[in-house]
Amino acid sequence: MIESYARRRFLQFSTAALSMQGSLRAWEPSILKGEDKWVRSVCEMCSSRCAIEVRVVDQKPVWLQGNAFDARMHSSICARGLSGVSQLYDQDRLRTPLMRVGRRGENRWREASWDEALAFVASSMQRLKQNYGAQSMLFSSKTGESFDLLSSFAANYGSPNTFSHWSSCPIAIESALEQTFGERAYRDFEHADYIVNFGHNLFEGLDIPLSKAMARFAANPSKKLIVLDPRFSIMAGKADEWYPIKAGQDLAFVLSLLHVWLRDAKYDHAFVRRYCIGLDALKASLKETTPQWQERYTGIDAKTIERLADEIYRAAPRCILDWGHKATTSPAEFQRTRAILIANVLMGNVEKKGGIYFAKTPEMLNALIQEPLFPLLQSPYPTPEVGIARIDGAGEERSAYRFVPKKHGVLNAIADAILTQQPYAIKGWFLTRHNPLVTVADPQKMRTAMASLDLIVVNDIYMSDTAMMADVVLPESTYLERDESIHLHHGLVPSYTMRNRALTPLHRTRSLHEIVRSLADALGFSHAYPWKTMQELRAYQAKGNSALLESLVKRGYVQATIPHLFLREEASARAFCERYAHVEPRHVLEMFERRRKTPSGKIELFCAHIEKAFEGYGVPCAVDMDVQQNYPYTLISGKSAIHTNGHTQNVPYLHALMSDNPLWMHPSTAKAHGLRQNDTCYIENEIGKEKVKVFLTEGIRPDTLFLYMGFGRQTPLLPKIDRKGSSASKLLPLKTAPVCGAMITNTGVRIVRA
Repeated sequence: MIESYARRRFLQFSTAALSMQGSLRAWEPSILKGEDKWVRSVCEMCSSRCAIEVRVVDQKPVWLQGNAFDARMHSSICARGLSGVSQLYDQDRLRTPLMRVGRRGENRWREASWDEALAFVASSMQRLKQNYGAQSMLFSSKTGESFDLLSSFAANYGSPNTFSHWSSCPIAIESALEQTFGERAYRDFEHADYIVNFGHNLFEGLDIPLSKAMARFAANPSKKLIVLDPRFSIMAGKADEWYPIKAGQDLAFVLSLLHVWLRDAKYDHAFVRRYCIGLDALKASLKETTPQWQERYTGIDAKTIERLADEIYRAAPRCILDWGHKATTSPAEFQRTRAILIANVLMGNVEKKGGIYFAKTPEMLNALIQEPLFPLLQSPYPTPEVGIARIDGAGEERSAYRFVPKKHGVLNAIADAILTQQPYAIKGWFLTRHNPLVTVADPQKMRTAMASLDLIVVNDIYMSDTAMMADVVLPESTYLERDESIHLHHGLVPSYTMRNRALTPLHRTRSLHEIVRSLADALGFSHAYPWKTMQELRAYQAKGNSALLESLVKRGYVQATIPHLFLREEASARAFCERYAHVEPRHVLEMFERRRKTPSGKIELFCAHIEKAFEGYGVPCAVDMDVQQNYPYTLISGKSAIHTNGHTQNVPYLHALMSDNPLWMHPSTAKAHGLRQNDTCYIENEIGKEKVKVFLTEGIRPDTLFLYMGFGRQTPLLPKIDRKGSSASKLLPLKTAPVCGAMITNTGVRIVRA
């Protein structure tokens, strides 16, 4: 059985100094003269998009830090955020449009003007639309403003085939939240007393406000942090107890907790009776998931489960079972996440301080206060309904992906759809800041599929692996060089951010807004956008609210100054009502008691419509937990604190910090294969074979191997990272998790001597 490792007893770490060569010219005294100002903006070195401040001296950004107007940030910033200036001045950046002159992927290019490049893209898209229909074009981007804009562009062009990164990252969580609560939920780490963490490594997959809240929690000796992760992550190093659970077996652990609570009637009976549906079905499903049953799946002793179940119950409602951010570990992702959400529900922590809560949107608060105090935004990106079925069937009745939002789609379905030309011909793909040849499973097959397309357009900052396959590469301005629209952030209190450019573009680059506006003009639907400039777009979005716009230009971040409101917390409701005297505490509770956006109108422990479509999936149960697939080892992957999944590896400062990703391997595993530190070997399965360098550590299970994501690239025009390190994606099958369509990033492999 696995034993827990107490905080600071597993390993002792020493801090090593890292020396970086080179001159930071931004700090030379000659530059620190003349105009000196701060620009408040939003970072884009990862998807967290933290509020930042940029110090600009004589039109040159010289320093980045957190935006102090966001009290959660103060001046904090991570290594990725601090390296924005390094990306800005990177000599390897794309500087001008490029057009392919050789065979696809041959790496032969010529420079082009923007007029020529955009005219070629527009005429090619028009030709594909005439010959094969608008649905023959795919459009993909990471979620955020670029995805909203690209989705609008695709819909006005006439294609339903838009894809975000969701299916390769959070789609299981988003889907489980939708089916259970009817809306997204959030976690109040700051005020919790007890947290169970399932590999949600906030100290590497950084989100500064959340990471700081978790750091304060972990440092408080009166609180308790339990971490379940096959490897000794940085998060595990902060835990009171770490359990190296077998990869992909989180579901078994949670099902046994639920079994104990229901067996002993240790749950919030009043809350479940009043607000939930499906308790009897849940009880029936969990009869056999005892602590003894889960031992063979997780390796965790049954007595430990009994103890943890009791501790969590005693801490309720100030306890959180953290569902994480990226949920792609096994085919059981939907069931795993649903089980974790239901565990929170049974503890009665919903809308409780130190528990979980729903967004306090401007619409909700205005309705509660009965005054329009909180600004409402209107979308500047009209997205008309396209009456054509998607290639993956997302959102379509009777499809395997019927519960996947049409807007986001299933990335793993793209390669087969292109190669088979089913359900119809796919001839083109427009990608912005999206690199599926690094971030999506089986890139070998994806590369073959892309080679058969008539048109590939890539908008990016770097010549990525995917850009190497393009017909046209459109260089994007970095986030420091462009203005963008207002973004509303949901949480306990509504807040607004706005990206303000720190300088004009250094090269012949453009923003996606400029690109889309030009192409919309050429393709004949410029009327869809009631704006021409970013200033007009912002004014339209803010409905002419000049005070909001002025504040965001000056501050970059604006938050409503109201008490934090937990709808089922008496003290919280009372404080809110003291601020707004005409609101009574009963009005606050009534906001929670409104009908939920689920088919039953309640929190659904059992989902009848899921059960009808996927028999056995209406309630959490023990299915789809095998990720090893008869191989001797499970390969897992994750994000480092230095790099993102596929964008930052070439940024000079970050590359100096981390330029490779050796394979984590337990010493006993290495000994069994005659391997030593820094030896090379191969890991392989039926999908591929990848060369790796061995990194020996006791901080991982003997049956598990680990790689950081984003390496093993094929990018000849980025020589620093070309073919450096190893890619876990090249060993991942194009399978998806039932119900939610999530990519599965844990996979079975064997070790082969080099």
